Amino acid sequence: MISICTIAMFSGCHSSYSGNTVKLFDLIPPAITGIDFSNDVKYTEELNAYTFRNFYNGGGVGIGDINNDGLPDVFFCGNLKSNKLYLNKGNFKFEDITDKAGLNSAGVWSTGVTFADVNGDGLLDIYVCKSGDLKSKNRNNSLYINNGNNTFTERAAEYGLNSLGLSTHAEFFDYDHDGDLDCYLLNNSMRSVGNYDLVKDQRNIPDTLGGNKLYRNDNNHFIDVTTKAGIYSSKIGFGLGVTIADVNKDGWQDIYVSNDFFEKDYLYINNKNGTFTESLENCIRELSMNSMGADIADINNDGYPDIYVTDMLPETEARVKTKTNFENWDKYQSNLANGYYHQFVRNVLQLNQGISPIDATKIPEVNFSEIGRLAGVQATDWSWGALITDLNNDGFKDIFVANAIFKDLTDQDYIQYTANPDEVRKILKQEKDGGIKKLIDLMPSNPLSNYAYSNNGDLTFTNKAKEWGLDQPGFSNGSAYADLDNDGDLDLVVNNVNMPAFVYRNQSVQQHPENKFLKVILEGEGKNRF
Repeated sequence: MISICTIAMFSGCHSSYSGNTVKLFDLIPPAITGIDFSNDVKYTEELNAYTFRNFYNGGGVGIGDINNDGLPDVFFCGNLKSNKLYLNKGNFKFEDITDKAGLNSAGVWSTGVTFADVNGDGLLDIYVCKSGDLKSKNRNNSLYINNGNNTFTERAAEYGLNSLGLSTHAEFFDYDHDGDLDCYLLNNSMRSVGNYDLVKDQRNIPDTLGGNKLYRNDNNHFIDVTTKAGIYSSKIGFGLGVTIADVNKDGWQDIYVSNDFFEKDYLYINNKNGTFTESLENCIRELSMNSMGADIADINNDGYPDIYVTDMLPETEARVKTKTNFENWDKYQSNLANGYYHQFVRNVLQLNQGISPIDATKIPEVNFSEIGRLAGVQATDWSWGALITDLNNDGFKDIFVANAIFKDLTDQDYIQYTANPDEVRKILKQEKDGGIKKLIDLMPSNPLSNYAYSNNGDLTFTNKAKEWGLDQPGFSNGSAYADLDNDGDLDLVVNNVNMPAFVYRNQSVQQHPENKFLKVILEGEGKNRF
């Protein structure tokens, strides 16, 4: 099936690219771009979705200008293959400089990547989060410091950022307003999901094996201030998304963390004194159950940043009935009684209503209203990265959702079949050296289209993935946007599992010249140059 999908995708690429600008986006083939990355993840008897929970979580993609030539470069994370850095040569031509740059990472399971000027020298550095089988080596995160000549030197230990966990992503931001970049590190729990749900107050117990971290930058050495700053770092923090924004418009950056499984999400309000207060229940009424990707941006141009979080609810009735397991009323009430809040299996769009109290007896805080179903963005299937940005240059921010998983782990027929111990024993007996692999072979695999929601300007959205040329079926995870060709609109790059990455050229400026754009280059003082 993989080879069939790949052939179909490439044939579609060439027909789409050859001067056809009917669609808003052109899928540019590797033969044109030089970007031939494919995050190939092949399961074995020893390493698979049974032995490693996050086997199909995929890899991230980051975009940043490493040599300050005005052309954004692209970095892909690989799970069972090396990461790749592609240098932008202009006109959608890229050169693989991974080896020359000193970034080869063969044998290391990478997950998320962040471009940030960590040491404040005016050059973007690269921070790579790592994960994988707990028995594997080289799981410490890597910080590649930019040498200024298209090469990098790994210096994570020197900077205090060589964390060892199941890291998902990192955000660099100046939370204490001292002029340099600090770091929030998102780690996915090393523990089994198992029996931890419905246990009270687990989030208050730091996990010595991992847990999320907040690092303060002290002269290019990062100090762990997690507990002191009021950040949860427990074994139930199954974090899959973190995003930074000033949600209450007080001039200080706040943190939103989306947690998978039973743990609620976190909204950390910056106290302006080096600490945060987790305030989600004072600000938000209901959440996604299996929170995955998240992004924050102003969808209605009222000046307040809104929050979008993805989950796993399919859009079609057939997939809802065959892939989704909803909690019953008793389980929901148990969650509430034990502090896991109001969570539901669907995407949520939290509309920022500004500063007003939900409860008149409490101190006024930022107030959100959940409008995902009103907006029409609540169901996008097994969804990962979420991006909020203006894709068609009409002045309203749209939503892109990277979608699908290579094996349908929640297929209800498969779950019922493997719940029969006699059937499982029979397979394991017949396949003495490959029983687990045989069980995974039986798991369905269905490529799905990504979603591209066009903002209608009235708090509703319309999925225009097909109309915009973003509907290629696949298994997408990480996604990022940037103006790769400096023509004034935002292009898209998507990292896929077991198929080539998608590189889309945006044609908004050519198709809608009446829509204007503004390009700004930031030049800061001190160590936060960007």
